[in-house]
Amino acid sequence: IPEIEPRLFSFNAPFGACPVCDGLGVELFFDERLIVPDSALSIDKGAIAPWAKSKSAYLTQTVNALAKHFGFDKKTPWKDLPERIQKLFLYGSGEEAIKFRFDDAGRVYEVTRVFEGVIPNMERRLRESDSAWVREEFEKYQNNRSCGACHGYRLRDEALAVKIAGSHIGQVTQLSI
Repeated sequence: IPEIEPRLFSFNAPFGACPVCDGLGVELFFDERLIVPDSALSIDKGAIAPWAKSKSAYLTQTVNALAKHFGFDKKTPWKDLPERIQKLFLYGSGEEAIKFRFDDAGRVYEVTRVFEGVIPNMERRLRESDSAWVREEFEKYQNNRSCGACHGYRLRDEALAVKIAGSHIGQVTQLSI
């Protein structure tokens, strides 16, 4: 680490703040509980909240292709679906390619590709979007958790590497005088 100076220990200064959370100590993440708020609903009846209001034929055809490929009933309540099917919807099919058939106003086409998953799709769209509306809409499905990099201590690794009596500075500042 460079020479130790006071600004290294300030999460209010860019020099000392955790670069992942910008010194806030928390990070936003897409919360499964907010994406599927009512597990008694089926996928068909709107269990996946970001998809619930959509009347898109594309989403319906996507769900149909997934149901056919993985052999589940889309009318089954979310809570009764196998965990692997729930994870499939939330996080995607990984490397497994699925055959999708789309009918777009009379133009039918088939494509074989992996399914991205609701959460990775929302993360990507949020990253790529400049729209305030998209950000506001997606915030409904996000929650806070301690930053994975600084574990809520708000300081960069170099500051947390400094030890006092075996504890890093973030732990020391939480002790009572």
